[in-house]
Amino acid sequence: MGVPITFLDKYNPDQFEILGITLGNTVDYQMTAIYENAIQHNQDGTTQGGNKVNTRAAILLKEKPSGKVYYTADNADGYLLSIYPRILIRRIRS
Repeated sequence: MGVPITFLDKYNPDQFEILGITLGNTVDYQMTAIYENAIQHNQDGTTQGGNKVNTRAAILLKEKPSGKVYYTADNADGYLLSIYPRILIRRIRS
């Protein structure tokens, strides 16, 4: 499960195991999606290469977000919004 970084204030190692963080290639898990020919759309209307969307968790939206940097890609049916890094945790079963 992905949780905000503020989770660390409440972290209990007896309940959860920290697996990694959704930032760059910091975990040994296979990515579930690689966005092809991604383009970053900036707030001022300019565009640039969007490979950054492949280094973070992203949310797929049906409608174009306003007032935010977003991404499009050849294999994404909608608009991608890159979210803040999340701590990946797993509950320890007793």
